[in-house]
Amino acid sequence: MTKDNRRHALAFPIDLNSSLPTGAAKEAVTVLGRRITNDVYRQGEIMPTEPELAESLDVSRATIRDAIKVLSGKGLVRTARRYGTRVRTLDEWNLLDSDVVSWHEPNHPRIERMFAETTELRCIIEPAAAALAAERATEAQIAQILTSAHAMHPGEDDLQAMFAADCLFHATVLDATGNMMMRQMQNIILTMLRISYEFGVLVVDGEPVSREGHIHVAEAIRDRNADAAEQAMQTMLKFNRRTAVEYWNRNATERQDNKNV
Repeated sequence: MTKDNRRHALAFPIDLNSSLPTGAAKEAVTVLGRRITNDVYRQGEIMPTEPELAESLDVSRATIRDAIKVLSGKGLVRTARRYGTRVRTLDEWNLLDSDVVSWHEPNHPRIERMFAETTELRCIIEPAAAALAAERATEAQIAQILTSAHAMHPGEDDLQAMFAADCLFHATVLDATGNMMMRQMQNIILTMLRISYEFGVLVVDGEPVSREGHIHVAEAIRDRNADAAEQAMQTMLKFNRRTAVEYWNRNATERQDNKNV
């Protein structure tokens, strides 16, 4: 199976509440979003006119206007009468938006950086989330966290089942904090998790995701041991961070070598 046809292979086990519209507008947003994130329309450049975009996507100008409004809300474009629609610079993009992340092609260098930096962010947030979950989780949430951890079997072929269990584990830990801000981190964390599964980032040098690490976190939450839950999550994510950084650095070296050929 190639990387390209793995792109859509995995389904989220929960609804991420995407901010995309429906119908033709959704398709227009997706196509234009992919063009922007993959540098067809480059940062700082003016996009084609509304009639040109409508013709290229075979939709109405009203649909294009609706799509541009959505993209503007995600920080990707800015519109003004004097110059039309301009692509914003990267530092203005909403990089915590799961749609913005998912629109990138798997071989785009920015994906590697976002994966590494999201993992760094997770190392800051998720250990604290595990500690709060140990203090606040309901019995039903604890049961879900334990079930998800034990459902992860790295050696088996069912990648969808593994991914679903991993998603439910991390989403439920965040949910169990009772903290609305932490709950809203679910989208970006699960989006980057899917990228790691689909494109092989999850395994470097043959080392798979740690089932035991997830179980240690789950058991500490079950035991209401906040310190142990925090430490177990930190230990597990340190490995993930090393994997992410190694993947990023390795690919950066490969790109540099290709330039030098």
